[in-house]
Amino acid sequence: MQSTRFTQIFARARPAIRPQWMQKSSMAPAVTPFVIRAYSSAPRSVSFKKDENSPEVAIITLHQSAFSHETSKELIKEWKTMEQDQSIRAVILKSDLKSIFCAGIDFKEFLKGPESFADYWRSIREVFEIIYSSRLNTAASMHGHSLGLGCVLGMACQDRFMVGNTAKPATIGLNEVAVGVPVPHWLVNLFAEITSRRHAERFLPMGRILSVQEAASIGLVDKVDFSSQEEMDEFVVKYLVGRSKSPRVAQTETMAVIRRDFLEAFRASAEEDVATITKYVQEEEAQTILKDQLARLASKSKAKTN
Repeated sequence: MQSTRFTQIFARARPAIRPQWMQKSSMAPAVTPFVIRAYSSAPRSVSFKKDENSPEVAIITLHQSAFSHETSKELIKEWKTMEQDQSIRAVILKSDLKSIFCAGIDFKEFLKGPESFADYWRSIREVFEIIYSSRLNTAASMHGHSLGLGCVLGMACQDRFMVGNTAKPATIGLNEVAVGVPVPHWLVNLFAEITSRRHAERFLPMGRILSVQEAASIGLVDKVDFSSQEEMDEFVVKYLVGRSKSPRVAQTETMAVIRRDFLEAFRASAEEDVATITKYVQEEEAQTILKDQLARLASKSKAKTN
């Protein structure tokens, strides 16, 4: 993947298709002052701030490896607040974890029963939609492993970057099949749009996790020749500043058109998707695999503390 694609770039605008959370009123959202919150001592799963040198770029940081229901609610809340600040033109999605961008759905969410999981899956869909339909220029800066939902969060963004020049590069992929759950139809379609149908056929039914270089070779990740998270984050900020120099309205309207058909199909099939994924999660095969995975994680955690 040639880096020249990322040295010239684009900019800002208001979308032709608004996210559903902005469709309740025909009025544009009120511009509110951007406040960097003084957080309490309670641990947060998501936080955001403006970049110190380029305040038109916001940084959303994940602080937990497994994506729980509370994490999804928190990300949605923070994103909506950020979206209303018209001084922000772009956002980086990243994490501050040692070797993980996002390890995917918290397995405990799968075991809480069908009604609870259905509500959780609706919130996951909302997280995806709020990123995918954003007026902002979006980039995922994925320094570590990006599995399942971690890959989904990256795919929701317009651009994806990973650290590839390390002794132990991270991995990325939709591994739902490996835990006994079929890949939802909209994720199959999106993966095929980003890469190709052939790549979807080769990797998704196997639950294949890809190396950074494999992901770059099929177009799942855009640029990987970084040696550290700091180097990559610095590049991504500069890239987004350049992308955000294009006229605001023209850029956002164009991106909205590009993503319109997918969003319309995604929204139209919402309840069917929730019912389908909830059904398969409750199957004995999936529940057995998920419980085994939780047991392994608990065993590893216990071994580390001893």
